[in-house]
Amino acid sequence: MVMLTGFLGSGKTTFLRELLECLPAQKLTANVILNDYENAELDAETIQEKAATIAPLSASCACCGGLEDLVDFALAAQSTTDDVLLVELNGTADPIPLLETFTLLESKLRFRPRWQVAIIDACQFGHRGEFHELEVQQITTASHFFISHTETASSSRHNEVLEQVKRINPHASQTTPLRIAKHLAEIIADAQPSIICASSAAEAKPKRRSHGHRLSHAFTGCQILLPPIVHHQQVISGLRALPDSVIRAKALVTTFEIDHCRHLFERVGTDRFPDPISLPISDRVPPSTICIGPNLHPQQLLKLASTHFGSFVSIP
Repeated sequence: MVMLTGFLGSGKTTFLRELLECLPAQKLTANVILNDYENAELDAETIQEKAATIAPLSASCACCGGLEDLVDFALAAQSTTDDVLLVELNGTADPIPLLETFTLLESKLRFRPRWQVAIIDACQFGHRGEFHELEVQQITTASHFFISHTETASSSRHNEVLEQVKRINPHASQTTPLRIAKHLAEIIADAQPSIICASSAAEAKPKRRSHGHRLSHAFTGCQILLPPIVHHQQVISGLRALPDSVIRAKALVTTFEIDHCRHLFERVGTDRFPDPISLPISDRVPPSTICIGPNLHPQQLLKLASTHFGSFVSIP
């Protein structure tokens, strides 16, 4: 799955069209989900001949009002014989809730890898006023980024934006539609089962993992189940102990200190801990923590969690 994010007018649909044009040369086909505020069918018309299927999602926020439809569209795409799911989010979408949802539903939505490409306008980045933080957030969670509209920006401005993006997210890789298409082809080729003659099986050497295979692990999510009730300080210390590679973490728990409701604790980056949010008790989501970031190691995170919450923790 490749999710395209970027502020309004940054060039997401242009990137999507170019990516779709690059896929046939790699012998790949794609399903597309287009999210827009009112009429997603408009942009859908511009790529009608380039995608295997197109699902227009007309919703101001794919992670709120459109989340159920998005999951349904993704499940439908998963049932096809096509290779890739491309999701273009609207310009003010926060990708984090979607990354969390796909992590929680990993057993149903089996998309690997899950990439996020942030499209960044070379001319307008940093000039969004009150929306600057949202644009920064779209970059913070990205596995890849593409700087658009460079033809109207000076080389010094281009370099300035590039340096800012690398400071915001040093883990993200700069890319192009063609590079994404080629990397997807490498990963899918790596995933194909090898057929080895019986006579040569003993002599077969392990295949060296390609650059594309390594990139498939660039951005991951991990859910860890927690005990039914914990101490407030356990949650805070557990979130603080997470490695810097975890760029976003949430813990949904019931605490001994307040047992009539659950709380959602968060860690943003490595040093921001917003006040926990009170939520009603519900059985829909078990007590758990979700970690999102590049090159996460679930067993390492599980071991860390066990030092703070005991041996009751597990990975679903």
